[in-house]
Amino acid sequence: MTPLAKRLPRELRRNIGKYLGIFLLMCGSIALTSGFLLAAHSIGCLIDDMRDAYTIEDGRVTTSFEVTDDQLKAAEDAAGDVGGVTLYKNFSIDAIIKKTAGDDGTKRTLRTYAHRAKVDIASYCEGKEPKADDEVAIDRVFATNNNLSVGDKVELEGRTYIICGIMTQPDSQALFLNNSDFTVNTITYGVAEVADGGFAALEDAGGAPAYTYTYSFTFTDRNLPTADRIDAEQDMVEALTDADARVDDLIDSDSNQGIGYARDDVDGDSMMWMTLLDIIIVIMAFVFVVLTDATIEEESAIIGTLLASGYRRREIVLHYLALPAIVGVVAALLGTALGVAFFTEPMRSLYYGSYSLPPFQVYWSWEIFVKCAVVPAAALILITLVGLLRKMGKTPLQFLRHEASGKSGTKRGLQLPERMGFVSRFRLRIFLRNLGNFATLFVGIAFASLLLLFGLAILPTMTHYADNLETSLVAEHQYTLKAPVELEGTAEEREQWSAIERLQSVDGALLSAAQDADDELDDAADAAQTAADAATTSPSAESLAAAQDALAKVQDKKDALYARLDDLADALGCNRDEAIDLIDKASKIDADNDDIHPVNTTDNDAGAIAQAEKYAVYQLQYDRGDGNGQETISVYGISSDSRYWKGLDVGGGCVVFGGGLLDKFGWSEGQKVTLDDKYEGEHYSLECAGKDCAWGSKSDMNIYMSIDDFNELFDNDAAYFNGYVSDEKLDLDARYFAGDTTPDDMRAVGDQFIGMMSKMIGMMVGLAVFIFLLFMYLLTKAVIDHSARSISYMKVFGYRDSEISHLYIRSITLCVAASLVLSLPVIIGSLTAIFRSMLLAYNGNIEIYAPAWSMVACVGIGFATYLVVALLHMRSIKRVGLAEALKVQE
Repeated sequence: MTPLAKRLPRELRRNIGKYLGIFLLMCGSIALTSGFLLAAHSIGCLIDDMRDAYTIEDGRVTTSFEVTDDQLKAAEDAAGDVGGVTLYKNFSIDAIIKKTAGDDGTKRTLRTYAHRAKVDIASYCEGKEPKADDEVAIDRVFATNNNLSVGDKVELEGRTYIICGIMTQPDSQALFLNNSDFTVNTITYGVAEVADGGFAALEDAGGAPAYTYTYSFTFTDRNLPTADRIDAEQDMVEALTDADARVDDLIDSDSNQGIGYARDDVDGDSMMWMTLLDIIIVIMAFVFVVLTDATIEEESAIIGTLLASGYRRREIVLHYLALPAIVGVVAALLGTALGVAFFTEPMRSLYYGSYSLPPFQVYWSWEIFVKCAVVPAAALILITLVGLLRKMGKTPLQFLRHEASGKSGTKRGLQLPERMGFVSRFRLRIFLRNLGNFATLFVGIAFASLLLLFGLAILPTMTHYADNLETSLVAEHQYTLKAPVELEGTAEEREQWSAIERLQSVDGALLSAAQDADDELDDAADAAQTAADAATTSPSAESLAAAQDALAKVQDKKDALYARLDDLADALGCNRDEAIDLIDKASKIDADNDDIHPVNTTDNDAGAIAQAEKYAVYQLQYDRGDGNGQETISVYGISSDSRYWKGLDVGGGCVVFGGGLLDKFGWSEGQKVTLDDKYEGEHYSLECAGKDCAWGSKSDMNIYMSIDDFNELFDNDAAYFNGYVSDEKLDLDARYFAGDTTPDDMRAVGDQFIGMMSKMIGMMVGLAVFIFLLFMYLLTKAVIDHSARSISYMKVFGYRDSEISHLYIRSITLCVAASLVLSLPVIIGSLTAIFRSMLLAYNGNIEIYAPAWSMVACVGIGFATYLVVALLHMRSIKRVGLAEALKVQE
């Protein structure tokens, strides 16, 4: 062993606190990151495999009413240019679920499907698929959050079901009640599947909502380029529209948050963790540089002697690089091993608590090993080496004269004002001599404060966002409709529209057959009348026979009509006369006339009708740019003198933008914005031209105009609308009812977001305090070590340990306190920028909200952490001996 190598164990023991702190921080950071990245990589591989393993749809189209076979064929034919497409019925019912025992009254919704065996096939992690009519399988995350398990009994729309299985659905990996929602809702919303008989029974349950008519589709070529797939989907929608189907929504799999959100979230978080690790490693490397610089300055005479004795500069550089390199490599390897062994499962649980995914399995990745073990160690060694080379570029004489810090010649201190007292000048000298250490300390404190404030402010931010969501609703109920339906109407009109609804609830082929039979009877009656007239005018055996044959055909057609009417009556659950009565009532309304709106068959209270207000809404898309996808923006058409949207001036062609749009995208008054209609391929240019350019909170992502301007913009009928706002509950026909959004629903979304983020708060705060502790200890220890000789001199002159601590510790304390306070503006600006960049690719706008108490807490926690460090440094000062002052120094 060379003489220099023999110094390494002594150096390690002498600075065990320094190297142990660096080791723990680096090892802990890499362990957390490697564990997360391996879990994220495994989840990503799992999600990628699901597309083929569970036949995930390529997209879905939702219609207001069930489409006919001819309409489905028109859609399939429209996709012939890309090799064909297969559409599957994927109907669902949003059923209210209640526990049969211990229900707390919270409204919970299960989007229930009939068991699917061809597309979007469920993955069961417990139990079995439903076979009996009273069995139901529910989503794993929803079951966990609501303490449900196999064998429990629940009520769906008042009908009792037994939970037979716990599963995940591949098209609902993230539980979004609406695809435009900002975040998942795993507490009050879930998905389920039942047997075909149970699905039919659920539809027949009293008060149950009607089907949502969704048709999932898969292309024959599953590897179609995205552009070709989107073109084919638009052709399908156009074909359905041309075939008189009412299309409500088209969602490609890439824009379906239930399918893609989990993967996007995992990828985004992976980038965030890698960035966090890179920052920690870079800061750690500079800490090594600072500490190594201090060591070189302290051992300057030894280095000069070694150089003068014939040691090469390379040997000395390698000597001082050895310990940082060993510590860095061991920390990187051990941290990666610990992360893989112990932190993969906790990181996995963070995602499996929020997303519905199949059973987890680990997929190893050498890329993660390189990122977490090789790159950090290499970066640490490289940066430390550069710092050493910069520091070692001096002559042996300069090292012997202790001029390794930079300038040659006799060092002269900065002239300080004579008026300053001794204590003030002494502290200022300490600051100036350790300026590099304190600059690095400021960066470390700012970074740790950023993590800490993020952890402290995330709950207030989410609470603030939830409050904005709740207050963004202008009424207790905001109803959306599949098609316009009038609340006001006479009893006779309600009966007529009820007859139409009832007739349209059966297979259209039965109605068509009855209509055809009626037409054939009319034709036969006309032919019989003609034959009878001919027999009367020119009586003959032939004319009489023809008349008799015609009358026989009339009877046959009449029998055929009665048979068709009997089939229709059976489907309606009534007798023939009642079916004829329904047809007679329905025939009095021209249902094909777009100027005539259906009348709600349920009569609401006159007061409720009077206070309800019509509105129209349509969703457009805005390209965020830079590959960040498209923002879904709701365009509202409201009454110019609305009683609900108070203070919103939309008269005279004014267009008002929600405050969130202006805040997120930086739009301003007079700016024209181009929005796209992904269904029709149209483009709309809107200008914020109201008296008040923005309305609502910074969470409001809507655009408002008068309902007349709305209908003119979208080429609707003048009387078109598709929603009601009301402070009172309305009874709307399930056939036209699309949804009811209440403040409680918005609060539930906000609470869900809070629940998701709260899992990370402890980790963020703990990591920040740990970084605080180590950075402050390492960098302030360098100040104490650098001043060891001066401290020894002061002891020789009779200064007590408490007085010395008063001078040195107080100087460090002032710098730490100043760093904590001065870094706050930088931190808040950085948090705002980070939030904007992180959330730009997601719908909605969340503004960072850091209340005063969180900033005070950030400074307080940082300073309290420093006090622990200060106590350790007081012990270090006591350990400085008088012999230090007696060492020879040229």
